Amino acid sequence: MTNVMEQELDRRQAKITLWNNFYKGIHNFGFASERFRQAFGGLFQDFADNWCEVVCDAPSERLCPIGFRFGTGDEKDPPSADKEAQRIWQASSMDAWSRVAHTEASVKSRSFVLVWAADPEAEEVEPEITVEDATQCIVAYEPGSRRKRKAALKRFDGDDGYQYATLYLKDELWKFRRVTAATSGLILPRSLVLSSWQPRGDEPEQQRIDNPLDLVPMVELANRPRLTDDPTPEHRQVIPIQGALNKLIADMITASEAGAFPARWGTGIDLPKDPITGQEIDNPELWKLAMNKMLRASNPQARFGNFEAADLSNFVAGITLLTEHISALSRTPPTYFMGKVQNVSADGLTVADAALASKCRDKTMFLGEDWEEIMRLAFLVKGDDKRGKNPMAETIWRDVEYRTEAQHIDAVLKKKTLGVPWRQLMEDAGYTPTQIDRMERMLEQDAERAARALAFKSPDGDDFDRGLDDEGADDREDEGVLA
Repeated sequence: MTNVMEQELDRRQAKITLWNNFYKGIHNFGFASERFRQAFGGLFQDFADNWCEVVCDAPSERLCPIGFRFGTGDEKDPPSADKEAQRIWQASSMDAWSRVAHTEASVKSRSFVLVWAADPEAEEVEPEITVEDATQCIVAYEPGSRRKRKAALKRFDGDDGYQYATLYLKDELWKFRRVTAATSGLILPRSLVLSSWQPRGDEPEQQRIDNPLDLVPMVELANRPRLTDDPTPEHRQVIPIQGALNKLIADMITASEAGAFPARWGTGIDLPKDPITGQEIDNPELWKLAMNKMLRASNPQARFGNFEAADLSNFVAGITLLTEHISALSRTPPTYFMGKVQNVSADGLTVADAALASKCRDKTMFLGEDWEEIMRLAFLVKGDDKRGKNPMAETIWRDVEYRTEAQHIDAVLKKKTLGVPWRQLMEDAGYTPTQIDRMERMLEQDAERAARALAFKSPDGDDFDRGLDDEGADDREDEGVLA
């Protein structure tokens, strides 16, 4: 099983590397002609006007899980954000690493999350959630199913000259290693190295571990999942246009070079002659002009001039057209591609942002299912079967739509007039479950202080104990506290 899954992992490497290189700005300049390469060689080899990074980051930066709910099935008892789930999430620093998982999925079409015990030998086992890379991990599913995980494999290189692999099954884990192949310059699949996988360690307990979860502890986060096709990264359709954009900008740079140093012509010029041979001397140094040099001709019919430079506005129009195509295909707002925004109304910005907001809401639907499965695995690690097997888990997401604070609060106040509960209003306002709990405690404290202050006030606003002796004041104070 390890060898079969490794072959599929090797098959994915070429595409993942290509997608990752375009995200990092390492482009192959594929639209350059042979004549262009002969003329400029590697001059533009490292050049890239990289919009792939913007296209991938635009949705991932808006996907922020802020909590989880576990339903009870009782309509009279609506679930609130689970505090233990929030603690587990924070303990693994998933506020930050969930963003990495979403970015990796946007770039490489997949990312993976592993859930296991932080210290299996501890008296009270705590789960640990880690984000894994698509070049190292793969998940296999049961035949005919897209949800039931059959196995998972993680393969990685160590610093000790060995390559390691861990096979995750429903009931057990197997650990292997092999000697890393010496670097020979040949690019071969890792599965074709000379040595084969061997059990890791000398003791049986080092080679095989029981899996008490009865589930494969690795979950795949797929970007733009399909029924029969593989997931795809955000910038797959953008890559060809990105290559054309790089070529057009390189042509504009080349044309601007000719505009900065225009070619000159001259007619009717008498070239100097060699006094011995009588042949004309065509010395290139004579035609190199500078601020302190000028051309002079003895022939009154001589003429000088410059060749007209290319109009760079034609290049700018083509670059703008390709950029607009990238924006439309990726559903990225045009404002992400503009250095400055002028004469655009607030409503216009909202309309431009609507496509990206809709795409992000669609992503929360699929990614939410994955994060819920991950959190269920975390509770199974803790031995909490009630939440670990609860199918009514729900991921709480931060609002994916960008709005001004005034617009946001105005919408919340309008929901309040419809009778929306206070906690839901606070979630809609963008506060995390932890912040909402803190504000709720603060409101209770404010109400208690107000009640105490009211208890010691007479109807006319004077203190009850005014004019009383100390003993009477103490009695009234006790009565006020009881009230």
